[in-house]
Amino acid sequence: MKNILKSGSIIVAVMLLGTLGFAAPKSQHISKSFTVAGKVLEINEKDRTLLVTDRQTEQLYLIKVPEGATFKITFGKNMLMSQPRFDNVTTGERVEIRCKRSVQDHLARLKDGRQVTVLTAAQ
Repeated sequence: MKNILKSGSIIVAVMLLGTLGFAAPKSQHISKSFTVAGKVLEINEKDRTLLVTDRQTEQLYLIKVPEGATFKITFGKNMLMSQPRFDNVTTGERVEIRCKRSVQDHLARLKDGRQVTVLTAAQ
């Protein structure tokens, strides 16, 4: 009888310790990309860049859009297109663009003094 109680208590202890492993917080890993969702303020066709203001943080992003990069127009005249191209974006539209995360954010200043974060759209 004592052997059954000892083995039962050992099994319960192992089960409790096992559940603690699942409840332990996981280290936060930084994903390689993130989504910028906001309104297009300016378009530079020569450099293929979009100046986008983020909806939630009001931060400015200067996004380089290489050939073949995909994004989504969430509100605007071309929002029903399944895969819009860079030429289909107009000023004032809302877009969602998946961007690559760099090791450090590259900051720049516009001519009017505003600070922007420079990103590259993921393909």
